Amino acid sequence: MLNRGGNAQPICAVEFFYFLSPSIVLPEPKPMSPPTPPPIPRNFLYFPPMNFNKALPALALLVLLTGASNYCQAQVKDAALIKKLSINGLCLCNTTLDSLRAAGLKDTTVEEMDTPPGCIAQDSRYVAGMGYYSSKYPGMIFQRDQTTNQISKIRLTRQFKGKLPDGTLVDLQNMRLKDLFKLYPKLKDAWGSRGCSTYWNFSNDTLSFFVKIDTNKKPQFPIDEAYYQDKPIAAADLMVSCYSFNQFVPKDFYMEENPGDPIYFLDSIRMNRMALENFDPADFVAITVIKGKRALELVGQEGKNGVIYIETKETAKRHYWAYFKSRSKDLAQLPVDPQKDSSFQFILNGRQITGDFDNELMDISDKNLKSISVIGKDELAKNYGISGKNYGVIILADLPPKKQ
Repeated sequence: MLNRGGNAQPICAVEFFYFLSPSIVLPEPKPMSPPTPPPIPRNFLYFPPMNFNKALPALALLVLLTGASNYCQAQVKDAALIKKLSINGLCLCNTTLDSLRAAGLKDTTVEEMDTPPGCIAQDSRYVAGMGYYSSKYPGMIFQRDQTTNQISKIRLTRQFKGKLPDGTLVDLQNMRLKDLFKLYPKLKDAWGSRGCSTYWNFSNDTLSFFVKIDTNKKPQFPIDEAYYQDKPIAAADLMVSCYSFNQFVPKDFYMEENPGDPIYFLDSIRMNRMALENFDPADFVAITVIKGKRALELVGQEGKNGVIYIETKETAKRHYWAYFKSRSKDLAQLPVDPQKDSSFQFILNGRQITGDFDNELMDISDKNLKSISVIGKDELAKNYGISGKNYGVIILADLPPKKQ
């Protein structure tokens, strides 16, 4: 990941698990405050789930991590913070899908510009790739928190014309990079982009602006900043972690670590080894192990014993469904619940895949996807002899032999 600009910028106090924008330098965390999960480099290999001893179920822990906020959707109460997190009178985390439904919401896919599906690291603050829009709020797409109906991200498209949280009036349809720099001079030194992204990202702690990278321009580095001055602003994202308001999470839950242990992240949320032992390894789909210099670059001296990223099947399923819907209009129009996809049959490179197939689908991206199409149950039965499914998702991808 490129990070040009070394001045530390303040991080919003409520962002308990803030997934750092690439242009921000992380200050030292305050005592008892969980640090920010760093982005995962795209070129690390996945390891299959390890054969750990199956851990005992821990219902209370699972409720704490995945369900507590469903019962208590905490609100932003500080007036200054509400202003910072609001657009058109809608404040992140204080606004829910239920409160927006009267506006006639419709489902839509969202192009994730900072962490597209091809990235190993994904943002845990919101449901990626899926959102909601309404004609009442032109140019705005709402994305919900991963565990509640709270809105944790607002995508501003090029159709947006209105005021940003600080009161600045913008018309994204006619906004160029040079216009952004006039409004926010500090962003001139905030060029950033993840290796898996095709956009330049200009961010402060809650608001990010994106400009499309011209991949045909060679060399890519050093950046020809003058070349991009007249390029349009493709979109902007306002986001925050609603999870940070959850009062159920003990402050020291994620920080009590054995000095000899590596740093663990589960679905981009940091936790210690003891907490991980309460999860069933059968629910893990991928484990990424990072050691040495790269681990130190990611988390500082805390990474001297290595960094381990673990992704669960639930998160992997959500990510690849969002990606497939973004690449197939037919699939995007169907009522798909990523966690209840039993009515779909995946056919990968002519082969019916069954059982635990998440690890086969999670690595499909623009780099290897050739085509994706949807067929009905009659064609599915005729061509593949498969019954009991309503749809077939036919995928052709250039995958290595182990993924075939």
